[in-house]
Amino acid sequence: MSADIVIVGAGFGGIALARELRRAGIEDFVVLARGDDLIEAEGADRCSHCGREIAPRFRASLGTRLFARGEVREDLRRTVERDGLRPHIRVGSAVAALEFDEATDRWDVRTAAGLQWRPRLLVSAVGPLHDPARFARQPITGRGGRTLAEAWSAGPEAFLGTTVHGFPNLFLVAGPNSLGGHRRTGAVLEAQAGYVRRCMQLMRRAAADRIEVRAATQHEFNRRLRARAAAAASGGSGAYRDSDGVDRVAWPGSSASYRRAVRRPDPRHFDLTVSAEREAAHEYSGPARLDAPGAELPVTVTLNGHPDPIDGRYHWYGRVSAANPADLPDPGRGHVRLTLPGGVPVDATLQERDPWGNLRIAGVGAPPFPLESAPIR
Repeated sequence: MSADIVIVGAGFGGIALARELRRAGIEDFVVLARGDDLIEAEGADRCSHCGREIAPRFRASLGTRLFARGEVREDLRRTVERDGLRPHIRVGSAVAALEFDEATDRWDVRTAAGLQWRPRLLVSAVGPLHDPARFARQPITGRGGRTLAEAWSAGPEAFLGTTVHGFPNLFLVAGPNSLGGHRRTGAVLEAQAGYVRRCMQLMRRAAADRIEVRAATQHEFNRRLRARAAAAASGGSGAYRDSDGVDRVAWPGSSASYRRAVRRPDPRHFDLTVSAEREAAHEYSGPARLDAPGAELPVTVTLNGHPDPIDGRYHWYGRVSAANPADLPDPGRGHVRLTLPGGVPVDATLQERDPWGNLRIAGVGAPPFPLESAPIR
């Protein structure tokens, strides 16, 4: 079936984005509702406590009281009818698989009923809003056959709650660290919907086949976000923290500060590419030597990097593998040195172990591989 954009989820987030697209004159999209109702029960019923914060964005004549579940659902239903969204909603469309096809730069969307879409752009807007891990429970597979569950094995992480490195042309609505810390959920959903729409238009203006947040941008954004959240939570209740003590739900600031952050996408935060441009300008794949406390061994590495627009420094990163993964040091050892053939040792950090036993390595500053003209600070 044909649609340029597929939105998965007909709750608050999905309807907010559908309204945003229509208001911008974009009509080639569908909204997949899991059940037989126009409005997702998981989105509306589980968020009845959000009625006072969300519903004002969809209904002008709202009082100050909280709404019962049925009333919230009816508010959304009236929005669907008033804004002409009904023709775009496909009920009974529970998703069975969401896979990115690297050969065509399109998503393969299959439903449990056997229907299939091949959109350029995919949006996950599933509920409930207070649970960012819900996205990883969807069967989402990005570049290299890596699932979102694997990418988030250490916890949900995104850039501005909307994009995830390794998953081109995929957007999230109400993703990690974009809600929960304030009482203006509806305003944030509308701002996020506008940001996603502008990212789509940025991709079109660049005549790109893919839009993907850069790994260095996502990493630095989350490093700063965690530091800010930790400072804000000192002495607080930490209601949204996970078992590791990390808050992956709340934006560590006001709704106004989040709306400012997503006012317009910065092209420097993304790789906007066509297939012919996809080879990285600065990368290395081959043998290396890893020197960690108490261990020095030959390894194979795949490395890449980017000058980061947020801090102006060069961030490099990649994968470290060994003939026997058990020989690799524990990521908790932290700082290591990596040396490529004919090169000099470079300081780096081991960050995590993937499901196959490989290690993720990262560094800031001059990388172990040669650069032609990247600015280093």
